[in-house]
Amino acid sequence: SCSFAEYGKQWYQRRVRGVCEVELKGHTNWVRDVAWAPDTGFTTSTIASCCHDGKVIIWQCSDLDKGVWESKRMHTFDDVIWHLSWSVMGDILAVSGGDNKVTLWRESHKGGWICISKQDTNTAN
Repeated sequence: SCSFAEYGKQWYQRRVRGVCEVELKGHTNWVRDVAWAPDTGFTTSTIASCCHDGKVIIWQCSDLDKGVWESKRMHTFDDVIWHLSWSVMGDILAVSGGDNKVTLWRESHKGGWICISKQDTNTAN
């Protein structure tokens, strides 16, 4: 989940109440959105989080029972980032923010993230 805090939380359902399993700390302002990548058969779970500070962070965990998440800053934007959405295959991340642009990102073979498409709403038909 996201919140006015500087971190996201991973929850699991226990009876009627949710219980926080992990706090994913790495942002310096309000976390605006989190998106869990679809399960496509890989052994690693992936979450993306975005923040009012313009950062998008990718979180990965290879063993959910241990709950050890590693973070990697995907990109820092010049404006607030409001929303994230993974493609159905979980290999492309859509990012939208306060600059009224949507960008699509894919992880490179070297582990970094590259922008593969930009859409400015001012030029859309």
